[in-house]
Amino acid sequence: MPALISAIAEYLKDHNLGNRGVEDGGRRKQLVGLIGELTVHHYLFGVYPDLAKRNDGFDGGYDMVYNGEKIDVKTMERKTYVRPDYVNNFYWMQESYDAGIIVFCSYHNVANVVEICGWLPKSELSQRGCYYAAGTTRIRRDGTSFIFRQNNYEIENRRLDDIELLKNRKQ
Repeated sequence: MPALISAIAEYLKDHNLGNRGVEDGGRRKQLVGLIGELTVHHYLFGVYPDLAKRNDGFDGGYDMVYNGEKIDVKTMERKTYVRPDYVNNFYWMQESYDAGIIVFCSYHNVANVVEICGWLPKSELSQRGCYYAAGTTRIRRDGTSFIFRQNNYEIENRRLDDIELLKNRKQ
């Protein structure tokens, strides 16, 4: 993992992936996002993609195509390993982007480990997730709270399909 992170950090010195215009994310979020994206690519294809061949700018809302399916990878940085009740976030402003599948990952920044939490068809967000409008105060289990900046779906890990099902899924 350290070699992968170093390669991504080096790549990001000359490349900015935040080009949507809103909620683009700084260098750290781009680093974490690429860690998850490259991990999923390696899992599905058996190799890491060549970052030198990656286009700069907005990617159209998907990170890879696997068995004809456009996939968007979302990675959250945490200080712990995930549990079934932990949630993943999907900003609703990305709903119109050209990906049919969302894969969620968690990057444990203390242990330096990526966990692929699972996936779901984007069309099932409303059935499997919980919607929060921008401005809604969200109270966590530990009593802390925050206010959503964007309309958002939260999806618990237990509501996701196992990544192995995606890997073995036929077009």
